[in-house]
Amino acid sequence: MRAELDTEAAIGSLLDLVAAALARQVDQILLEQLGVGLAQYKILAVLERQTNLPQRAVAQGLGQTEASISRQVQILRTKSLITAQIDPENRRVHYLALTAKGAQLAEAARHAMARYQKTTFENLGEKQRKQLLDMLHALHAALYLPGDPAAYAAITPNSN
Repeated sequence: MRAELDTEAAIGSLLDLVAAALARQVDQILLEQLGVGLAQYKILAVLERQTNLPQRAVAQGLGQTEASISRQVQILRTKSLITAQIDPENRRVHYLALTAKGAQLAEAARHAMARYQKTTFENLGEKQRKQLLDMLHALHAALYLPGDPAAYAAITPNSN
């Protein structure tokens, strides 16, 4: 039983370390190449899939609170990458949408991340990459309830 717990703890710890390293490196690449960070890109990616969303829905799609993304939303608005429209019937609700500039940047970010990920995972063989993907899909499915907005399509490539 102890070995099983140690294995599970090791898997969790290693996943945390790998996820943090990947996020740190992608954040640096996006900042250097495009002037936006990973947190900002994630907001753009949600709005790429469905635009004109309430800020709360964007936050839920990211598994965060509305307050936690408000600073990033303000940065994106300042850079003219998104717009925010106030709901006339409820002035506390802000609908977010991509601008043309934001859509172009999101596409460029996807390409930059794809180049990085290709070099990151090239040391794994095709069979290993497929097995890893299958295992990650299974883990992802186990973590989220069906319809949970926090599972917002992180595993579905954008068709744009």
